[in-house]
Amino acid sequence: MHTRKSVLSLPTGDPILVWYEKAVAAMKLRPITNPTSWRYQGAIHDYDPATDPFPVAPMPPAAQQAKYWRKCQHGSWYFLPWHRAYLLYFEKIVRKTIVGLGGPATWALPYWDYSANNNARRLPLAFQSPTLPGGGVNHLFVAQRAPGANSNTPVGSAASSSTASAMGKPQFINTPPPVAQFGGGSTGFSHNGAFVGQLESTPHGSMHVAVGGPTGWMSAFDTAALDPIFWLHHANIDRLWTLWLNSAPSRVNPTQATWLTGLVFNFHDENGVPVVIRTNQVLVTTAPLLDYVYQAVPGVAGGGIIAAAGVTGDTPVPQNPAEMLGATSEPVTLGINPVHAQFPLIAPTGPAPAGGGLVARAGGAEANRKVFLCLENITAASRPIESYEVYVNVPAGANPSSHPELLAGLMPMFGVVESSRGDDEHGGSGLNYSLEITGIVADLVAAGTWAPATIRVTIIPHRNEGDREANVLTKPVQVGRISLYYE
Repeated sequence: MHTRKSVLSLPTGDPILVWYEKAVAAMKLRPITNPTSWRYQGAIHDYDPATDPFPVAPMPPAAQQAKYWRKCQHGSWYFLPWHRAYLLYFEKIVRKTIVGLGGPATWALPYWDYSANNNARRLPLAFQSPTLPGGGVNHLFVAQRAPGANSNTPVGSAASSSTASAMGKPQFINTPPPVAQFGGGSTGFSHNGAFVGQLESTPHGSMHVAVGGPTGWMSAFDTAALDPIFWLHHANIDRLWTLWLNSAPSRVNPTQATWLTGLVFNFHDENGVPVVIRTNQVLVTTAPLLDYVYQAVPGVAGGGIIAAAGVTGDTPVPQNPAEMLGATSEPVTLGINPVHAQFPLIAPTGPAPAGGGLVARAGGAEANRKVFLCLENITAASRPIESYEVYVNVPAGANPSSHPELLAGLMPMFGVVESSRGDDEHGGSGLNYSLEITGIVADLVAAGTWAPATIRVTIIPHRNEGDREANVLTKPVQVGRISLYYE
């Protein structure tokens, strides 16, 4: 059994990182036509010849590219199982490469737990310097990262790395209209999908753009996997899936046949041999195929274990969709300046007490109805600001950043350009986010400042701690509709 360890627990010069660097260097020497090469592995996630930083010839045959490249699953309930399989075969390739270089057969990919504390958001030191301690090129270093990322400055912010919202979701599959749950919306093949789950949004998407910045590799589908930190980031996302399942017996994976076996994932193994894999084969990390555990992963007895192994029946989905109480009537365009959108709300038709359907929280108890702010059909033609902050009912004239209690959440722009393109795989409708604001509204009710007939939403650029200046490279982002739902 292999153990994936926290990179934060590894001292400088740890063999796990030393051998990873050596393997990356060796994989880079292989031609892009070799499925075990660095370039080929990156192209599995996505590939665009127009933005290829290292164009070469010859390339793999077009039929091979069509079968194996540009296959990352996003905006979909396949997001987690596809990336687990992707990580699995990458790890196997790296391990065989390390063994060939004289290294240990016990090597396993470490994970980057950037939410552990503020210092944890600093890129691991092994990835920051262009040269190795003893001289020579450091193949874990990438210059194309956010300003400060390679200077030991924390990337993003505490909001970028927060797992609280994702880990608090009770279900895996998004619920209508859709309201984001942990794992994403029910889809077919979804390379540029729109219905992200909460984990895919934050911290996955938010940390992608926090590391990549406005133009770096980690901020775009087609270059993200060329950065060696990508794989540690996704190992952490994979770990969080395990943590979510193990946090309570009620946390279960989907059991629908379309999720378990409905989509085929095509990869190559460590020998370059084609393999076909499905979701139901990657649900138990201790099974012989996967053969790994995460260092220090707590859990409760039975939490997600039976579901992870596959159970009969269907995951229950709420029958009644959330009720929309109001929405903007025109698209909202975002840039580098704060944008405000105000729209009227109607009274809910479902059972609800006084106070616009909510009661104030007392002693930490939540309000009796959940409230969601949905931002739909978010599109952009080119790379915008990394993320936006969304606030609710900021007092007129006030600086939104001075009211963290009114912050609904982040809108990461990872994938917005890709999801805006209309092609055979996607209609180009953009991203959709839902932010739960139950606590914010309940606190406003308690303070007597909630007006149930209207809501005011303020959206501002999210600024990384090491990059507070105005971003002159920002391109417009359009939000098709902002709406409010009660569930």
